[in-house]
Amino acid sequence: MDDQQQQPGFIFRLHRALGPILGGLLLDFTDLATFGPMGILGPILGAAVVLWISSLYRFSVKTKIILAFLGGVYCTVPMTEPFPIATLVCAACRFFEKPSNPPDDSEDQPNRKFVESKVESETDSDEGK
Repeated sequence: MDDQQQQPGFIFRLHRALGPILGGLLLDFTDLATFGPMGILGPILGAAVVLWISSLYRFSVKTKIILAFLGGVYCTVPMTEPFPIATLVCAACRFFEKPSNPPDDSEDQPNRKFVESKVESETDSDEGK
C-alpha cells in the first residue's frame, strides 16, 4: 500500500469549499425574490431552500427542521435583502468548523522517536549504575 493518503477528488474539494457559500447565496437570492414580509412565499420558499441545502449535509432531522424554520424566518424579516447575511454565516460556519479527519501522525513520528530514544538512553544509563 502507498504510505501517502490519497487526495480527495476535484468535485469533493469544490463542494467542500463552495457548497456552503453557494447555499448561502441561494438563500440570499430567495430572500431578495420574495420581497420580505410582504411576500407570502418568503417563509415557504426560504424553508424549502434551507431544507434542500441541509439535506446535502449530515444533519439530523431535528436540525434540518430547525434550520428550515430559521430560513423561513430569514426570508420574512424585513430589510435583510441588501445584505448577504446567509452567505456570510455559511462561510463563517465552514471557516470555524472542526476538521473531520484526525491529524496525520506521520508528522509527529520524528518527535516520538526522539522521545523514545531519549527514554531508552536514560534507562540504559540507569541500568549501568
